[in-house]
Amino acid sequence: MKGYGIGIFELLFFFLVSGFIRAYSNRLRTINKISYYWIMLTILTGIWEIAYLTNYDYVLDMATSLVEQDRHVWTNNYDFSYVLPWKLSWIFYAEYGAWADREYMSNSDNWSHVIEGTHCSQCALFSLLAIIFKLFKNHSNYCLALGVAMGTQFMNSVLYMSCYFIQETEESNVNFKNASFPSDKWLTKRPFMWVNIFWLIMPFYTINYYLINNLKAQAIKIVEGKEQEKVDSEVESEFEV
Repeated sequence: MKGYGIGIFELLFFFLVSGFIRAYSNRLRTINKISYYWIMLTILTGIWEIAYLTNYDYVLDMATSLVEQDRHVWTNNYDFSYVLPWKLSWIFYAEYGAWADREYMSNSDNWSHVIEGTHCSQCALFSLLAIIFKLFKNHSNYCLALGVAMGTQFMNSVLYMSCYFIQETEESNVNFKNASFPSDKWLTKRPFMWVNIFWLIMPFYTINYYLINNLKAQAIKIVEGKEQEKVDSEVESEFEV
């Protein structure tokens, strides 16, 4: 099966499993759909990251082969077992390292390990904790864990992308723009980099969704409290008369 087919099946499997879990949990259905699926995808990303970090040398060999042969995983053939998250991770990161960020196929530093490791230990882990807290009706800890997950995810992505744009201007860096690894202002020559936009937009959306909802809930309580005070005051006045 072509690599793009593997990716499509992985996403279909993800949405089916996540949707099934949500359908049979009244508590998880209280999470808005967009935030829920993003939280679950963040947990899945954690699995991909563990597979990448623990099989780095294998991914490095795959990425090197893609560069040498000028090929992409999307058009290569793989057996169906690559739909498994830990195996899809290998070809996903090989493609990413070969044609998006070559720090992901570098032996000279551990920058990619830091980025993926912190996302896994902070964003993915706390997303998992958020789901667990929600299942056990611990809303306060759910909000706390989700805040940590989405806050660190957003900051992780901002720092990562800022660093990447700096690396493109440094001749000594593997991501420097040149004839063998071209780039431009909008990364149209490194299109796989655009996948990172989701890791910027989605945590930002989730954080603001809960902030706005909480502010609305507090405003309603204040209004209702004032109206109740007014009613109580009118009742007291009637009794006094």
